[in-house]
Amino acid sequence: MDTFSLTDIKKKNLSDIYHYIYKNPGCSKQTIAYALAVSLPTVSQHLATLMNEKLIEKSGQLTSSVGRRAMAYQIIPTARIAIGIEILSRNIYVTALNLYGKKEAKEKFELNFEPNQIYFDKLQKTVKNFLKKYKYEENQILGIGLGMQGLTSPDGSQMTYGKVLDCTGLSIQMFADYFSVPCKFIHDAECASNSELWENPEIKDAIYLSLGQHLGGALIINGEFQNGLTGKSGTFEHMTLIPDGMECYCGKQGCAECYCSGNYLLEPEMELDEFFAKKEQGDSACQKKWENYLSYLSMLINNLHMVIESTVILGGNITPYFTEQDVLKIKQNVLERSTFKDDTSYIIQGRCRNDAVSIGAALPFIKEFLKEIAVKI
Repeated sequence: MDTFSLTDIKKKNLSDIYHYIYKNPGCSKQTIAYALAVSLPTVSQHLATLMNEKLIEKSGQLTSSVGRRAMAYQIIPTARIAIGIEILSRNIYVTALNLYGKKEAKEKFELNFEPNQIYFDKLQKTVKNFLKKYKYEENQILGIGLGMQGLTSPDGSQMTYGKVLDCTGLSIQMFADYFSVPCKFIHDAECASNSELWENPEIKDAIYLSLGQHLGGALIINGEFQNGLTGKSGTFEHMTLIPDGMECYCGKQGCAECYCSGNYLLEPEMELDEFFAKKEQGDSACQKKWENYLSYLSMLINNLHMVIESTVILGGNITPYFTEQDVLKIKQNVLERSTFKDDTSYIIQGRCRNDAVSIGAALPFIKEFLKEIAVKI
């Protein structure tokens, strides 16, 4: 039988009280005591601790027709901040999240990626200027996540496969040595799926497709991102879609990356906005490419659903351009290809449409803080 010390009980009570206030802002001491079945003196003690740590604050008094009005409490969302950075070839996106996972600040900076110390010197200066601009103290920061186009080691300390940015073997220490807070690399597709799960917590099992300039993927089981034995689960982009097809950046031919990524749609130096503007203006070449893209994407979705029968979430920078007719076309294509003529309602668009990678790079630090709050005080 498990035994708990007095310290364990105190930590659990403190955590429970913080989480209750987190989920029920504006609650009173009496409400907390009743909901958690703990004594008023115990609640008072832990409220004092949380106030001293500047994690909660008083938020006025509750209305009452009789007697003294009870004091209300809420967490301070900005008591801790997590930083997420999306690293791209020509620029970066830096996002600051509060404890509710909401954006407090976001900026884009032009910075050409190079896998060397010179780049990370520039990156750390950019981040420190960002923190200074928004008046974030380093002891306020939970951690800094770098969303990378490539696979990372389980602890986020190294890039294990980085063909897109030519950064295989890169160490996080080139960046982390400038900071006293935890820093780690996170695969960009994992970042995007983190964002989706935060916005859509009822989803437990899903295949997540990140449709951007490059194709990415994630496998979600029981609400958790699945890395697999060596961190390669969910790399749907390198499944062969067209045998002996176009050459992929990985060196193989016919990968889904070649047909279901934004690069399939774009001419050199073209941006997504420009492509879709031309398509809407009636450019026949763009319209034909888009039809082909939807067809290839439907083929990939059907293949994946045949392997794992679960929700398929379409996320990434391309999905905001989907019209209702585009989504219906995808479902129709999948239905025509499906052996079992399944209901295609399992195909849904992601809720986190913008900044999914930078948001998802910051979220793990918030989740860890909320899980371990009693230990960290």
